Amino acid sequence: MESQPIRKYVYLGGARKYLEAVREGQSVHGKGFVLGNLENYLQYLETVGLPVTARGAAFVGLTKLRDELAESKSDAKLTRGQATKLGSEMQKLRVTLLSEAEGKEAFIVTSKRFDVRKLLYAPADLMAPGVFDDLAESLRYDIEEAGKCIAFERPTAAAFHLMRATEAAVRSLYCAKVKRKRVDPLLWGKMVDHLRKRHDAPPRPLLDGLDNIRHNFRNPTQHPDAIYDIQEAQDLLPLSLDAIGRSVRAMP
Repeated sequence: MESQPIRKYVYLGGARKYLEAVREGQSVHGKGFVLGNLENYLQYLETVGLPVTARGAAFVGLTKLRDELAESKSDAKLTRGQATKLGSEMQKLRVTLLSEAEGKEAFIVTSKRFDVRKLLYAPADLMAPGVFDDLAESLRYDIEEAGKCIAFERPTAAAFHLMRATEAAVRSLYCAKVKRKRVDPLLWGKMVDHLRKRHDAPPRPLLDGLDNIRHNFRNPTQHPDAIYDIQEAQDLLPLSLDAIGRSVRAMP
């Protein structure tokens, strides 16, 4: 993840540059013309959190001019007065815009080994079809948070969420299979050992995978000095999701 002053992105914004240089006779309507750029500019101020500049736009008359242009005919051209006013008011706002934007930071999500859009918005697509929807709400939450933590490069937090999700999957499977004489307390290792001894034990690849995660990731993660890097978190993600998916398929 990279961080850059948001001023850079505002300053290079095509809408702002276009509006500062408008000329008489330019088309008002249509994609990429005056009204569209003005609407995009005003909306962008709200989207990126620049309320002072947004209020300034209303104060100098840009929002009023936007409404005036919106009511014009579909083939309208910018008049000399409108062009002069628009260019002048945009210039007045420049100092306010750049001053306010100086205190903002834009965080750019960089590429990962996994599709960043899936990590952020569609974690279900990282698992076999239908598996995510069959999970308990708390388990889905941890997987969603783990994806976001990897996308924004908070790997240790991602590891905690993944371990909590995997342990929850173990507990759900165990309680679904074992109705009487359960181990107490419901600890990961004890539950897996008990499941191994049953006549209807889950598939060995699942149990072996759970032991691997517990020994090599879950237990070390609980150490107060444990710190993951982003590559380790990305290694852990498919292991955890595979174990969770196998647990769902092993449900009675």
